Amino acid sequence: MTSRAEFPSSGSAKWWKPVSEGKWTCLACKDGNNRTKSAAISHEQRSSHRDAVRHHENASLGASFGHIEPSGSIEDLSRSGLALILDDMTVPDIGLDDNSDNLQQSDHSFGWDSSTDFGSELFGHSADAIGKALIAEALQGFLDDNELSEEEVEERSDDDERTSRRPTVEEVEDEDAPSRGAHRSRNANAASSTEWFPWPDKISCTIDILMHLPRSVFSERQLDILLWLLKINNVADVPSVKSMKNLDDMLQQMCGIRSLLHEGALGHKFYVNSLSDVIRQEMANPRVRPHMQFYPEDAGKKLNEAWQARHWLKDMDADRLTPMARLHHQDYFVFEPALLTSGRVCMPTRWFTRGNILHARAWALQPVVRDSCCGWRVEEFEEFEVPETEFLVSFKNWNASGATSDLPPATEIFGTVHTVDGTIQPWTLTDPKLGNRWRAIADGARVYSFPIWLYCDDTSGNLSKKWNKHNSFLFTPAGLPRSFVHQEYNVHFLCTSNIAPPLEMLDGIVDQLESAWDKGIWAWDTVHEERVLVIPAVLALLGDNPMQSEMACHIGLMGKYFCRSCQVKGQERSRKESTGETTVATENEDESEDEEDHLEHGSEGEASGSEAGSAGPKTVKKKIQETMEQMVSRVQRFVQTGEPRQRDDSISKLKSMFALAKTVGNQTKIKALKTSSGVKDTYLDNFVDRIAKSYSKKRTKQSKQTALDEFIQTLPNNVISPVWRIKGLNPHSDTPVEILHTFLLGFVKYFWRDVVTIRVGKNKLKRELLETRLSSFDVSGLNISPLSGRTLVQYAGSLVGRDFRAIAQVAPFVLYDLVPKECYDTWVSLSNLIPLVWQPEIDDIDAHLADLEVAIQQFLARTAKWTPRWFNKPKFHILLHLVEHIRRFGPAALFATEAFESFNAVIRAKSVHSNRHGPSRDISRAFAHGNRIRHLLSGARILIRNHSTVAANNIEVAPNHIYSSYQQLLPLLDVVDAGPNCGVWCRTGKSPLGLVARPNIVTDYLGFDEPATSKLGKCIHDNYPLRPYAATLTGEKFPFALSDLSPDILNQNNFRTSKSVTLQNGDVCPVGQWVLLWIDEQHDPIVARVREIIQWKGSLGDKTSSPDGVLLEVGAVSGTAEPYHMPAVRAVQDQYHLVPVQNILCTANLQHRCEPNKCTIAATAPIYEERQRTEKTKPAVQHIGNADDLVLNTARMRDARFMRRLRSPLESLTMDSAILEGTAREINLRRAAAKVVSHS
Repeated sequence: MTSRAEFPSSGSAKWWKPVSEGKWTCLACKDGNNRTKSAAISHEQRSSHRDAVRHHENASLGASFGHIEPSGSIEDLSRSGLALILDDMTVPDIGLDDNSDNLQQSDHSFGWDSSTDFGSELFGHSADAIGKALIAEALQGFLDDNELSEEEVEERSDDDERTSRRPTVEEVEDEDAPSRGAHRSRNANAASSTEWFPWPDKISCTIDILMHLPRSVFSERQLDILLWLLKINNVADVPSVKSMKNLDDMLQQMCGIRSLLHEGALGHKFYVNSLSDVIRQEMANPRVRPHMQFYPEDAGKKLNEAWQARHWLKDMDADRLTPMARLHHQDYFVFEPALLTSGRVCMPTRWFTRGNILHARAWALQPVVRDSCCGWRVEEFEEFEVPETEFLVSFKNWNASGATSDLPPATEIFGTVHTVDGTIQPWTLTDPKLGNRWRAIADGARVYSFPIWLYCDDTSGNLSKKWNKHNSFLFTPAGLPRSFVHQEYNVHFLCTSNIAPPLEMLDGIVDQLESAWDKGIWAWDTVHEERVLVIPAVLALLGDNPMQSEMACHIGLMGKYFCRSCQVKGQERSRKESTGETTVATENEDESEDEEDHLEHGSEGEASGSEAGSAGPKTVKKKIQETMEQMVSRVQRFVQTGEPRQRDDSISKLKSMFALAKTVGNQTKIKALKTSSGVKDTYLDNFVDRIAKSYSKKRTKQSKQTALDEFIQTLPNNVISPVWRIKGLNPHSDTPVEILHTFLLGFVKYFWRDVVTIRVGKNKLKRELLETRLSSFDVSGLNISPLSGRTLVQYAGSLVGRDFRAIAQVAPFVLYDLVPKECYDTWVSLSNLIPLVWQPEIDDIDAHLADLEVAIQQFLARTAKWTPRWFNKPKFHILLHLVEHIRRFGPAALFATEAFESFNAVIRAKSVHSNRHGPSRDISRAFAHGNRIRHLLSGARILIRNHSTVAANNIEVAPNHIYSSYQQLLPLLDVVDAGPNCGVWCRTGKSPLGLVARPNIVTDYLGFDEPATSKLGKCIHDNYPLRPYAATLTGEKFPFALSDLSPDILNQNNFRTSKSVTLQNGDVCPVGQWVLLWIDEQHDPIVARVREIIQWKGSLGDKTSSPDGVLLEVGAVSGTAEPYHMPAVRAVQDQYHLVPVQNILCTANLQHRCEPNKCTIAATAPIYEERQRTEKTKPAVQHIGNADDLVLNTARMRDARFMRRLRSPLESLTMDSAILEGTAREINLRRAAAKVVSHS
C-alpha cells in the first residue's frame, strides 16, 4: 500500500502520470480524472483500480465500465425493500480495464457470454473478460432522460426540462471525499449469470424490483438518494440511475409488455399496453393460471362465480367460447361432426362442465343423399347434451377410424334445418372441408377462450383538488374466482389519456381484440406445460352509470329516455318562462349531486338557459308543475322496466343519424332523433360536428352540399362507436348495474344527506343525539371500525364508500325517533335490501332472486309512499335491472368495482411521477414495467423475443447483438421454442425467485401473499393458567362431557381457555360474541353467545392451536322487534351447547332494543387525547331495562345467506297504493306551501 509520505511508490509509479502540480491521472483506469495526492491514494485502495492493474498485467488490452451519471432523489426512505437490498449485497469483485475504444461496436450488449470476434486487439482475453466489456457497454444504450415532475398539469418543453435539471450526486461529489463503495463488477462466468437471469446480478435485480413495486412509485431522484446511501456506506457494486434505466429498458424490450402507440380516429394519440402480452403472462403465471376457468359450469341452482351464470353458460356467442375439448387424446371442436359411442353422430355447439365432467350441447346430424352423394344435414331444432365419456371419433380422425367406415364423410355437410318443418339452409358456420378454423390455426395445440371484465373510469391525475381528468381502461380475467377477481394483483392496466375520450381509446383496444380474434394469442400454459392458443372475449363492460351509458351509446341519465338497458320514459323536460322567482329546492332534491352525476350529458330535449349577454329583462326557466295524474303516471313508469334495448336497433338508429348528417340542414333532425330514442354516440357526434363545420362558411345550399360530400370522403370507414365491433357484446344488456355507485354512493348517500341536512338540520339537540348514538354503536360482528359520530354527521357531504357501508348497517338503530315514520320505514327497507345485493354466494338462485325482487319492490314502494320526489333520480329505476344482471353474470359482488376504484390511486401516483410530456406513454410504460417485475418473480416462463419480432412490432429496437448475447446464454437455460419468429420461453433464475420464496415486505407489495385470512379454529389463549376441568365453566355446565378421559387428566391442571377463535368464514370471534350456530338443513340457525373456548392439553386441538370445544349460551328468537322489523332475541338462562368450532357459521351483531326501553344519553364515556385517558367525559348511550332485550341486526352485510332464514319479513305494501299515498301527500304539501307564499 502506498504511504502518504511517498507517492507514487516505486511499484505503482508506472500507473500514474503527473498532469499538473500536485495532481495525477491513472493510466490503468484511464478515467480522465485528475486527482490530488490524497485522492490518488484513496483511488489505489479501490477494488476497481486493483482489478484494472491486474488485468493490464495479464493482457495487453481490457475493458471497463464507462462513467455513468445517476440522477434522482427520495421522499420516503422508510419504504420497504431497503433491508432486502442491504442484506448480503456484496458479490466477488471482478476487475475490468477501461480501454473502451475497442468496444464501440458493442454499445448495448449484455456480457452473459460471448464468442464474438472483435479482432486481434482482443487476442488473449478470455470470454469472461469480453463478456464484462459487453455488460459495461450494454448498460449505457437506452437513456430515457425524462425527469419526474410534481403534480402540475401543464406540459413543459424538453428544453425547459434540460435547462432546469439539478446536478446529480456524482456531479457534485468531490474526488477528495471518502471512498463511497466499489465500482460495478460482474460475475465471472455464464453459469453465475444464469443464477440471476434475466438480471446480471443481485443488486441490479433488487434495485429493479424496488423501482417497480406497486403503489410505491420510485422516481429517479428518490433512487439517487438511495444509491448515495448505499455508496456512502461502502456497499460494493452500486449501479447508477442511468445504468438501471438502461437495464430496465433493455429487459422491457425483450420480455416485457409492449406499450403501443395508437393514433385515434378523432385525432388524438395515446398508448395502449398490449392485451396479448398481458394474457400471455397470465397463462404462464403459476400464481394465476391454476385458478382460471375456461369452460362455463352448470351448477344447478348454485351461483357463486361468473362461469356459472346464464350469460357464459347459455347466452354468450359460441365464437367467443372455448371451441374445443381434448378427450381421449383427440381434439373435438365445435361445429364439427363427432361420432358418439352409441353410433349417433352429433355436432357440438358449446362445451360446459357439470360435476367436474365436461359436457357438450350438440345438434343432431342426419345422413342424407343428394345428387348420388352422401352427406349430413344439421338439425338445429334437436339439441341435446353429451358427456365427455360418450365421444368416440373426432373430425380429424374420421377417415382413419374403422367406426366411421359406413358413414358419410364428415366433410360433406349439405345444409342445416332450424325447425322441424323448415327448409334446408346453407351451412355457413364453418368450411365443411376444413372444419373449425381454429383447428388449423392451433395445429394440434389446445385452444382456450379468455373472457375479461373490461372497466373504464375517469380519475384525476393530480393529488390536489385541481381536476386533471384521465380516462383509463383496466381489466381483470373473468375466469378467476371471486376472491381473486377483487385482488389488486389481478387488476391489469391497458391505457389512459387526459386528451382522448373513452370511445376513442376503446377503438385502440378493439383493434387488438380483432387481431387476436383473427390469429389468436400464443401463450405458455403453465398447468399443461405446453403452448396454447388463447382467444380473448369481453364478458361485460364495467364502470359507473355515466360511463356505462357512454359505452352503451346512450344519451345519459339526464335524458328523457334515461335508462341504457330499456326504453323507460322519464319526465318531460318542459319549462315555462317567468320573470318571478322560482320555487326553492325541494327538501329531498340533492343540491350537491354525487360526482358521477356531474358527468352526465344533458338531455337533448332540455331547453337551455338564457344566453350570456342577452338584452332585456332576465327570464327564469322553471318547471311546469305536474298534476297528480301526471306524477302518478311518471312514478309508475319509473318503477317498471321498459322494453329492452336491442343492439341491432341502436346500430340502425346511429346509421340513420349518420345518413341524415350527409345532407345539409339535418342537425335538428339528428338532435330530435337522439332525444326520441335515447341513443347518443359521442364517437359519432365528433364526426357529425366536423361534417357540420365543413360547410359552415359556404353560402349556397349547393356549395354547402358539395363541401359536405368532399369532407365525407375523408372520413374513416367506421364512424360509429367501436363498442359495436366487439363481437358477442350487447352494451345495453352487458353493462351490469354497478352496486357501489347505485346503492352506497346512491341511495345511502342521498338518504343520509337528507337526514343530516333536512330531518336533523340545524337542530343542535338532534345532531348531538345522532352523533352520540353513532359513536356508542356496538360494531362487534360487523367487521368495521368503531364509528365516529361527529365525522359521519358533520362531514355528511364528504363521506366515502366505506362510511356509507357502515351507515347502511346501523341506520335503523340510530334514526328511529329522528325522522318521520315514512322516512324511517324506507331506511329499514334499504337496510334489508343491501345485504341481499352484496351476498357473494347464492345457494338457490331462484329463491334468492325472488327474495331480492320482493326487497326491491318494497324499497321502492316505501320510497314512493314517503315522497315521489326521489323518482327524479335514475338510480331508483336502474336497480330494477339488477335481478336480471345477477342471473346473467353472477352475484353482484362479482361485478362490483371497488377493486378498480382503489386502483385509481395507483394511476394517480403514476401520473404525478410523469413529466407530463406524454402522460399516456409514461403511465402505460410504468405499469408495463411493473407487470414485468410481477411476472418475472412469479416463477412463470418468460417470453424472450428475438430481434426480428421486436422490430416487427415497432418496439424501440436495440442493436441485434443484445439478443445474440441472450442467444448465447439460452443453451444454459430451460428454454422452449415459442414458434417461428417469436423467440423462446425460459424461466427466471433461481436466485430472484428465492427473494420471494417466503412472505416478506416485497411479496406484500407485489401482492404475492395470500389474503389475510386466519386459519379455521386458530385460537388465542387468555392469561388464565391451566386448571382442572371442573374449574372451567364448561366443566360446570357439562361435567360429564369428557367422561372418556381418565380422572387423573380431568382433575389435574390440563385445561386452558382462550379469548378468541377464528371461525370458518374468517371472523375472529372473542368470548362474549354472539354467533350463528348451524344445526342441520331442516332447522334455522341458532343465535347463541360464546361463553368459553376450551382446550385440553395434549389433545389434537392443542397441537394445532385449535379448541376442543366452544361453550355457547343459547338465545331465543321470539318474533319481530319493532320498529326495526328485525328478529327479537333474548338469552335463555341455563341453556348451553358445547359444540365444535366447525359448527359455528359466523359472528352476529345484536343491538339493545333502545326504542321501547327509552334508553337515554349520559356523559359517561371517557375522552382520550393523544391516546391518553383524561378526566373529561362525553355523552354515551345509557341502556335502560333488560340488558338481554336484544335485536338481531339483519342489516349486517356479511354472511347474508346464513341470516336469510332468520329475517323478519317486511309488511307487504302494494306499489300502486304507495304511489297514490305519496303523490297525494306531495300535492298537499305543495298546496300548503303555495298558501304560505300567497299570504306572505
